[in-house]
Formats: sequence, C-alpha cells, structure tokens
Amino acid sequence: MLRAEIYDRSPMRSFDDSLHGGLAAGELGAVVGPAGVGKSALLVHIALDRIMRDERVLHVSLHDAAEHVRSFYDEIFNGIARVVKMGMEDRVALQVERHRLIHSYLNRDFGSVQLSTALDMMQDLMQFEPACVLIDGYEADDQAELDRLVALAKDRNLAIWLALGQSRRLDPHDPILRSESFSTTVSLMPRALGIDLKAMKVHGEWVEGLMGLELDPTTLLVCAEDVSDPVSGVRVQGPSDCSLYSGGAKGTECFFGALAERYGMEEVNFTFPGHEQERTRGTRLLTERELSAGDVSLLYVSRRLNRHYREESRIRSVLQSIWHQVSWADQVFVVGDIQEDQTVTGGTGWAVELARMWRKNLWVYDSSQQGWFRWLGEQWAPGVPVIESARFCGTGTRDLDEQGKKAIEDLFSRSFGAA
Repeated sequence: MLRAEIYDRSPMRSFDDSLHGGLAAGELGAVVGPAGVGKSALLVHIALDRIMRDERVLHVSLHDAAEHVRSFYDEIFNGIARVVKMGMEDRVALQVERHRLIHSYLNRDFGSVQLSTALDMMQDLMQFEPACVLIDGYEADDQAELDRLVALAKDRNLAIWLALGQSRRLDPHDPILRSESFSTTVSLMPRALGIDLKAMKVHGEWVEGLMGLELDPTTLLVCAEDVSDPVSGVRVQGPSDCSLYSGGAKGTECFFGALAERYGMEEVNFTFPGHEQERTRGTRLLTERELSAGDVSLLYVSRRLNRHYREESRIRSVLQSIWHQVSWADQVFVVGDIQEDQTVTGGTGWAVELARMWRKNLWVYDSSQQGWFRWLGEQWAPGVPVIESARFCGTGTRDLDEQGKKAIEDLFSRSFGAA
C-alpha cells in the first residue's frame, strides 16, 4: 500500500534510530542548511510521515503563498508515488488533505502570539488540533521568542520543527543554533550526487560526527544501496551506454535526437495528445495519469520563472512532459538564453528550474554568449561539458541557430569522438 510505503521510506522514518524516536511533543527542532538544499522539502516529508501515522499537521510558510506550498506537497508526493510504484494515490492524497492545514504569513508578522491565535481558531472553528507544527523560513534571531515557542509546544503538546531561514548559516559556534531551546537539530548539506542528512543534536545532546544518510536529490528519499540504479551518475564508457530523454520537438530536441541516433543511443521522446512532435523515434506517449505525475501549479511556475502563464494555455501539458524528461535524467543539457535573474527563457526554463531544484548536473548553452555554463548551486559558471551520465536530457529552444547546433555536435564529439 502506498501509505505504508511512504511511511517506511520517509527520510525521518529511516533516521528514527539516530533521532531516538524523532521529535517528541513539547520539543522544538531545527532544520539547517544552505539555501536551495531542500529544507522545505524535508519539512514536507516530516509532514507526510506524521500524516501517515494519522496525526494532524499545521504547515506555516513565512515566505511563500499557500498555493505555492501546496504545489510543493503535490510535487513531492507524486515523486514518491512514482518511485514506490504503487496504486491508491488518490486515496492517500485525500488523507493528506484531511490531515494537513497550510497557513501563509507572507508579508505578515509571525511569532508565538500569532501561532497561538491560529491554533485557538483551528480548534474552535474547525476542530483541528495538530500534533506537529512545521514553520518554514523562520529567522531565529531572538532567544526569548524561541523560549516562548518551547513553552507553547509544551502547553499545547506539540512537536514544532523550524526550517531556519537563509540568514542562519551552518555555524557550529552560532549561539542561536546552539541554543538549549532546540531539542533536536538536523542539517542538510549537498554532495556530488545527493544530499547528506545528518543529526547534529538529539534530545538535548550534541552528536557531531554521527554518520548521516544520503538522500536522493529528486525526492529526498533515502538512497538505499540495494535499490540504487547501477548506471545512475556513473561515467559511461561509450555512447551505446546512454539514453537520451527529450521531447522530439522542432529545434534543439530534434537535433539532440538526430545525434543520439547517429551515435547509436537509445532515445525516449515524451509526448502527449495534441503535442506537435517532429521527431518520432523512441516516442513515449504519456497517459493522463502519467502527465498528472508532473502536474504543478502555474502560479508556482510563474513565481519560479518570474513570468506569467495562463491556466487555460497548453503550457501545462508541456511543463508536465518536461517533468518526465528531467526526472529520468542525471545530466541535463539545455540550449537557451540565461536572463539577468538567472532563469532561462521560455518553457525550457522549467527544465532548468527542475534540474536546479533536484540538484541535477545542469548545463545551459547560452545562445547570446555562445558558450556553455554550469549551475553551481548559487550561480552560473562557464565551462566545457561532456556527457558523463548514462541517462541525460537534451532540450531547449525551437529556434536553434547554427552556433547552437555546433555546440551540441561538439558536446557529442568531445564526449565520444567522431560518429
């Protein structure tokens, strides 16, 4: 059953031994790590873990709208469902909705007083009493306020997790981070092919040096050695080891596909009803159910890319198919234009955002600068890429110019020699 699978494979479930049962009622916990490493995603997993135990959860977001947070839940839930390959997703999704409330304090004051007021309102008007409160983006800079949150947790019999904001760096000498208010502290740190989850403090005792767990950067599921893909992330020996994941559309995708065929690679081109697919080798028609796995709020996409998409447009299906292209790949190559805000133009920009969120090995050929750039976590850096993963994605602009074609041809020849 999917519910049991989520419970068993949650990062917090697998980490329970190290956390001695997890965060107890009346305790305050902290999640720390650099920006973009996955603190928000970990909170979602903690919430799902609680919900699968029939507990109620309040998720408080201080920097995002409720719709944005709900989209994040949907994205992670669908990713888990795809990994565990079980049915009953709709029934379990209903369980999630019934046991979770999302409150946004975007551009509003938030603290222990506002949280206490919200808890009273939920109890009086909705008969909703959470066992766990998750607060995302909390700027912990007031020891007295932390003490008040601990008092509230004890008074209400709550476990409260705080994902600390970007201003709180992982500094072992930080007085706030070392505060006795936090019973348990968990850190997230990026690694080459994953994310390291580590317990720093457990029920009041510091445990520096405790071995953590490596998480898959796509879903934040624990990477288990017995289920890992033997070719994922491993440098390939030749083109026959590789599979291209793309969409077969005019321009960049079609050109990537032609080169993949020339080099003897397997090719998978995702499509959907009504999609104009110019290249049909390796066509993979996505069902409505499969498309929904990549569903995401257009409001969320618009916020990520700093542009507006209409709900009634075909772009939703395009974005859903891009989700499949990127999720199957370990390396992502994109041809487009990098903007001043570090996003990439067009629907292609969503492939870049997914690759960045999932910490893929991401390269973009910037048509305006006529050069390759790799995403290093916080900025783009020029470089010279090679295809080094057995599963890679190739996508980009429909208006591929001659310089872009040469850049892709050079990528293949540099990786494997002349075809």
